[in-house]
Amino acid sequence: MDATLESIFNLYVFTTGRRLFALRQVRALAKEQRFTELVKHCDAAIEHDLATRALERRWAGEPAATGANPAAQRIDVLVDRTLGAIRDHVVAQTQGAAPADPIHKEVAAFLRPIFPVSVQAITSLPYVDELAAVDDIVALLKGELAPAVREFGLGRLVTRLADLAVQYRDALEAPPPSLIDWGRVRAARAEGQGLLLEAVAIILGKHHERTREGTAARLALLAPILQQNEAIGQYLRSRRAIADVNPETGEDEPAAPAPAVGPAQPPGEPERPPIA
Repeated sequence: MDATLESIFNLYVFTTGRRLFALRQVRALAKEQRFTELVKHCDAAIEHDLATRALERRWAGEPAATGANPAAQRIDVLVDRTLGAIRDHVVAQTQGAAPADPIHKEVAAFLRPIFPVSVQAITSLPYVDELAAVDDIVALLKGELAPAVREFGLGRLVTRLADLAVQYRDALEAPPPSLIDWGRVRAARAEGQGLLLEAVAIILGKHHERTREGTAARLALLAPILQQNEAIGQYLRSRRAIADVNPETGEDEPAAPAPAVGPAQPPGEPERPPIA
């Protein structure tokens, strides 16, 4: 039985800037209410995510993050092709089908959790982020989507993607000693998300009543978190890549320009229109 906070609370994974912006607002509200336990927890979570943000910036400036890792670059191309092949193979199931054929809805339902924005949104990510996305996709394909994988005849491609994910990880875990280990970035982000969920648990622990007053008190403290969660949901529903925000103002931040050091990561394949 899975009793982790991640399995209990149905929240999207926040970017670091969105976590910081929400937690600072929650802390201010908790301080007004003299909710000391929540204030202390927010302080620890904010301190952690400030360090995470600094780590992300260092990572973005490292040559390995822009394609200077030849092994990762080679595997990245194969991963991109395999992701595209999975999409193309599934989309092909609809070719020639009548408009009322349920296959159209079945294909759309299969692709939506794998590519919530698009294939290109994944293949154009930095290596560390693409590997994280591929890990999640493999888990879906071998887990809840396994029956559909068998129905669509995707077994060979799923096995290939899982093998490539292992090779991808090995390549990224063996950068030159001077470079930041990508695992540190991923672990820091996961810990930040966990601290955010702990803040939600602390709020629910104090304001758990189903009364009007309890609901209002709960909503007041959760509002900054729920607002960011809804914003992320809007990005996903419109099939756009999720933008991070300025942790001070909450305004969307432009995508960071690629560093000048090292060759650029190859772009992903042109994306096909989403399945209706």
